[in-house]
Amino acid sequence: MAFEASEDKPTCPSSHAGPGSVLLGVFGPDGRAVFTPHGPKLTPELRDQLAASTEGPLESRFRFAAPCAQSACVFWDGSCRAVDAAHEDYDSVAVETLPECGIRDTCRWWSQEGPRACAVCPLVRTAVAS
Repeated sequence: MAFEASEDKPTCPSSHAGPGSVLLGVFGPDGRAVFTPHGPKLTPELRDQLAASTEGPLESRFRFAAPCAQSACVFWDGSCRAVDAAHEDYDSVAVETLPECGIRDTCRWWSQEGPRACAVCPLVRTAVAS
């Protein structure tokens, strides 16, 4: 089942592995996310499968997307500041070819920055509170 976000609820490309999220990508050996074009919804069964192959939180190995939490997110101040933080943490490089992405049409970061967001997106790891 493909993830569906609506125009009025943009998609966060750096969500936790929770209810309503979809698998956006898998981190490769180089530390960059490789995105799934149409990630599956995170069902309890898929969660169990992913957890069986991962030490630590799922977010340490996988990227998830979910509807943007807006004011319920610490990065929100009228727009998403997570992508700003990513640009501070990682060198931005021009992207000649955009990576495949199953959420670009509804992506919060894309709507704010366009291709510039795609330059840092594969490098971002979602922080999990311990």
